[in-house]
Amino acid sequence: MRGRFSFILIALAGFAGCGASCKRTPDAVAKDDEGGEIVALPGVDTGSLIVTEKRLFTKVVKDANSPCGDPVTLEVCVKEARACAKCLPAARVVAKMVSKGEGEKEIRDWLENRFDDKAVKQIELGSSPSLGPADAPVQIVEWADFECPHCGMAAPVIHKTIEDPELKPKVRFVFKNYPLPAHEHADPAARASVAAGNQGKFWEMHDQLFTHQETLTNGDIEGFAKKLGLDMEKFKADWVSNETKDKVAKDKEHGSRIGITGTPAIFINGRKFMQYGHGDFQDQLKDWLRLDLSIAGKGGGAPSAPASAPAPSPSASASAAPSAAPSAKGSK
Repeated sequence: MRGRFSFILIALAGFAGCGASCKRTPDAVAKDDEGGEIVALPGVDTGSLIVTEKRLFTKVVKDANSPCGDPVTLEVCVKEARACAKCLPAARVVAKMVSKGEGEKEIRDWLENRFDDKAVKQIELGSSPSLGPADAPVQIVEWADFECPHCGMAAPVIHKTIEDPELKPKVRFVFKNYPLPAHEHADPAARASVAAGNQGKFWEMHDQLFTHQETLTNGDIEGFAKKLGLDMEKFKADWVSNETKDKVAKDKEHGSRIGITGTPAIFINGRKFMQYGHGDFQDQLKDWLRLDLSIAGKGGGAPSAPASAPAPSPSASASAAPSAAPSAKGSK
């Protein structure tokens, strides 16, 4: 699996940018050509932005409200160093999004999703398999399809991230199935993960399914079960049981209810993780998690948590995650 993901990483890296030959030259102009103000904020690097990007940055930070709900703009919140742990990170992301070519609407949508309490979804964790402490201040919930190539690329990155010593004691990861009808083998694979979980081997089956996405026939899946040393009679019975089908259907229904239409769909403390630009999935994921931890530790409005967070189910055993892979946006 490691070799396959490395190849994908190299391929996508080559596609992600145009390289040094098209690198922008920093614009040293302090005001725009019409004499309008260009905002510079302490702690926010806008030095490499060209003048049109600086105009957009200025417009957004002057118009956007403080993410902590104070009756001031994002610009004022940063300049006055207000007691809001979200302001400086929000302004920094605005600068990054501008530099990556995102437009005003995309930036505003991202800010609203990231900081508006109305964007938080109530997520029932139930007995879904999980990794990490049940009382972790940050909870990641992913809906995924085992035949979705983007899910296959995201899985090792997520697992590598939650194993980071900085984050591991503070993050819980919960998995939910969302088999897409366009993928022939997605539903049998989802049911196989549940059946394996009944024998305490969910994460081991999870890794087998994602490692062998191109070979997910029923015969292949039975081979994975044998490789994992499962009781095959029980596995086969659980694989096709109504109880297993209901569990998969319940996961998918819950996901659809909160607006999921494609995979992977990742929610952090009830808020949908939104990537911007191209690439940088792991870096953006880590930044998102660090900000939630910072907010929880420094005040300024603790992140909203999912509705329920029971103790991990018996199937939530540790597993060896696949090697790193690049990110990809949701598959429809």
